Amino acid sequence: MTEEVLIKPGDVTIDELLITSHDGTQYNLKDEGMFAEINIYEDIWNKFLTGNIALKDATNFITNAPIMGGELITIKLRTNTFEDTPETIIDKSFQIYSIKNRSLNNDREQLYILNFCSIEMMSDQTHTLSKRYKGNTEDIIKDIYDNFIVEARRPMEGTDPTGILIGDVPHVSNISFIANNWTPVQTFDFMSKYIRGNKHGGADFIFYESNKRFYFTSLQALIKAGKDNVFEEYVYSPSSLKVQHRSSGDNFIGVPLPLAWCKIDAMKIPRTIDIIDGQDSGYYAQSVRAYDLFTKETLEAEIDVRKDFGKFIHTDDGIPIPQGVKRNPRSMTTLKLLNSVNNMTQTANIPGSKTGNSDSENIIGSSLFRDNYFNSFKDYQFEIDVPGRTDIECGNIIYIQYPSPRSKTADLTFDDIYDRQLSGKYIITAIRHKIDTVAHVMKMEIMKNGVPESMGEVETRDE
Repeated sequence: MTEEVLIKPGDVTIDELLITSHDGTQYNLKDEGMFAEINIYEDIWNKFLTGNIALKDATNFITNAPIMGGELITIKLRTNTFEDTPETIIDKSFQIYSIKNRSLNNDREQLYILNFCSIEMMSDQTHTLSKRYKGNTEDIIKDIYDNFIVEARRPMEGTDPTGILIGDVPHVSNISFIANNWTPVQTFDFMSKYIRGNKHGGADFIFYESNKRFYFTSLQALIKAGKDNVFEEYVYSPSSLKVQHRSSGDNFIGVPLPLAWCKIDAMKIPRTIDIIDGQDSGYYAQSVRAYDLFTKETLEAEIDVRKDFGKFIHTDDGIPIPQGVKRNPRSMTTLKLLNSVNNMTQTANIPGSKTGNSDSENIIGSSLFRDNYFNSFKDYQFEIDVPGRTDIECGNIIYIQYPSPRSKTADLTFDDIYDRQLSGKYIITAIRHKIDTVAHVMKMEIMKNGVPESMGEVETRDE
């Protein structure tokens, strides 16, 4: 048996590419020589994996199989030389949901695109929840996932289901609500605004699927874990700059690959700061005012991006907002009506009782923190093109080295060569895996909400 080798960046082996028709017949698209390109999309701001496959059909396969929509497509990808283990491959069955762009290439061949998505995405549309949920948020998440979302990773083979990682556990939050004909994911969306994890405040929970598993996690918990376990370092290296790794000698958790696999081929930097948008969106400062219909109390909370920066976990510890930027929490004020009789953890919901009005304060604080934290990712949101690999997933933290625009003389140190603000740790928020007959390439969306060095003196809130 020939030993696998890495010849060029993006080398990939398509171990399986199967379509299972409605009658259970399996067709091997590799053997048929039909496929032209596969795209798989994962995104922490979306819920499920989606993708498409472009086919060149010279046997009228679409009619003879037939392909009508709803068939299973099983894809197993592995970067050359990687072990065949769940953490280093992409291996999953999807369901075809549409057929697009069908045309004749000539009188003997037709072209079309099959769009597919996770089976869990298709089944989510068919479930509606109409019941009251009451209890710890972690327990409710597990109950909904196990009963309404979970599917085998390969249904035709009855393999183990895709697991879910619930972040920042055990949760301290309890919740009581009625799901009113909501899908499971709509129910998760409602809950995410009120979950409070074990260590990180901010109501910054999100639900999404990577190519490895499902996540229902606090973004801060995801970033904290990734900062301690950086996946890989990527270097933006125009032709005039030699690719090299950082001198600090960090240990990366990705499978070790040659330097050419860690080179950024293209990079888009739409913006690094927009002060007007920061003010208008409430990212720099905002406040919430609330009135409790049950206790007749009024409550107020405010946040300032520089003064409260240390309350949250960021990709780097430096403040990315310049010192002296004008900010006023009253410039954006949200009004809320509350009914604390529905809250779970108060004693009779009467001011001065055992837990006082802490629930109401948590509700308005969660809303404020969630908006502010999500807005922190609008700056430093870049796109990079890099060689593909199958051990990577959304949510990983990577280190980016961005060159400083200056003459690269022999006396410069490593830190002089690279830009101290654009370089740093980024979270991968989206990946497009593109696989054709030549190679696997990735277009990744990366973001950061902190910089290596603060822009000016650190401010603190006066207590």
